[in-house]
Amino acid sequence: MTAGSAVAASRAFQTFGVSESALDERVGRVIAPEEARISYRASFPKIAVKILVRDVPDRAVARVAALAARVRAELGTAIYGEGEVSMEEMVGEPLRARGAPLAVAESCTGGLIGHRLTDVPGSSAYLLADYVVYSNQAKIDVLGVSPDTLERHGAVSEEVAREMAAGARRRSGASLAIATTGIAGPDGGSAEKPVGTVCFALSAEDQELSCRHQLWGSRDWVKLLASQLALDWARRWALGLPVLESGFRR
Repeated sequence: MTAGSAVAASRAFQTFGVSESALDERVGRVIAPEEARISYRASFPKIAVKILVRDVPDRAVARVAALAARVRAELGTAIYGEGEVSMEEMVGEPLRARGAPLAVAESCTGGLIGHRLTDVPGSSAYLLADYVVYSNQAKIDVLGVSPDTLERHGAVSEEVAREMAAGARRRSGASLAIATTGIAGPDGGSAEKPVGTVCFALSAEDQELSCRHQLWGSRDWVKLLASQLALDWARRWALGLPVLESGFRR
């Protein structure tokens, strides 16, 4: 094979929930250094994994396809898309396929989840409503969150997040609702609930669940990471995947 006859063939995967070092270790289990060039591109909060091979055209295509299959098998649902795709782009297709419209209830993310969803053309086919309920009174008036729940557990709690999600689903008529409530900072934290504490909830006919995460970084980073995680919950539910088994660490 002469240098002029070689071509480059590549595949890129978008991942979320696994660190770059863990990705490198796992991909290294299934692809030897001499088989391909592997590179990683972190663009918070996602990491792209790229496989590149050089060979004659037919063989390059076959080799990269075989290597890509190994990576898919190894990384599993940590891969949310292939090529240059965003998390919000990957939510709509499975929701449409299920005929399951979505509603969102946001406190600390302040409409960022809805903004990201509506950046995708055609999102009106599956997004019914985005309720931004920043104050406690708005949570009560708009989504029917119980004043007693707010008093006993505080706005940043799994209990309130669950009532937000249930209220959004009930009010909108959606099949699925996701909710976020938290402390994005830089102020407002406490020993019990430090800055970066975010509670998430999901409400659907087949399940109700919630989780508290301790996120990190600046206010913008906390909001962006929270929106990414909430979108990943919606994607996982729509695909029939275990929502809480993304590998994302609290």
